[in-house]
Amino acid sequence: MIHHLRNVLEPAELANLRAIAARAQFVDGRISNQHHPLKNNQQIAQSDPAAIEPGKILRDALFRHPNMRVGAFPRNMANPTISRYEPGMKYGWHMDEALFPSTPPMRSDVSCTVFLSDPEDYDGGELMISQGQHALPIKFPAGDAVLYPSTTIHQVAAVTRGVRLVGITWLQSYVPNAQHRELLQQVEEAREIEMNRGEQADLRMLLMLGALRNNLFRMWSDA
Repeated sequence: MIHHLRNVLEPAELANLRAIAARAQFVDGRISNQHHPLKNNQQIAQSDPAAIEPGKILRDALFRHPNMRVGAFPRNMANPTISRYEPGMKYGWHMDEALFPSTPPMRSDVSCTVFLSDPEDYDGGELMISQGQHALPIKFPAGDAVLYPSTTIHQVAAVTRGVRLVGITWLQSYVPNAQHRELLQQVEEAREIEMNRGEQADLRMLLMLGALRNNLFRMWSDA
C-alpha cells in the first residue's frame, strides 16, 4: 500500500534542509549502488559529516508524523540522506536492496521519499511505481512524503528542467509481510471510521476492531 504523508516537514525544517543542500558536497549517487547501470543522480555521502544534520531532521520529522506508525509499523530506519537530480538525471527501473550494510544488517521493508523541491520548480522527476502493466507517477508538494513497499519495482523519471531535491530513507518494519501490513492498515482505517461517528460509535465494534488489530500485530510481528 502506498501512503501519502502530508506536511512531514515544518516550514523552518524545509528551509534548513534546502540551505544545507545548497552548501553541501554532492557525490555520484552510485556510491550507494555501484552495480546499477541506470542510476544517474547525486547525493550527500553517508560518510560525510554534512549528512548528520539533515539525516536527523528527516528522521525526527518522519517519526513524529501521526500516520507513520500505521503506514510502516517502523522498527528501524536507515540514516536518511539528501538526493539531487539535475536536468538529464534519472534512476531507471529497479528494486531497492533487501539488506542494508548497517551493524547489524537492516532489512528494507518500506521505502520513503520526502520531497524537498516544489513540484513547479522542476519538470519530470516523477517517482514511478510499477503496478502491473501500469506505473503510478508521484510528485508531491515540498514537505510531503510517500511510503511504499520496498518490494515494488520503481524508477525516477528523467528531470528535464530545474532540480529535484528529495530526502530518501528505508525502514525495517515490525511487520515484514506487505500484505499483512495492508490488512492491519485496513483494520485501523475501519476503527477510525467508527471512532469518527462520535457519540454514535458502537463501543463493542471499537473493542473488537482494537482487539483484532492488536492480535494480528502480535501474530505477525517479528519483535
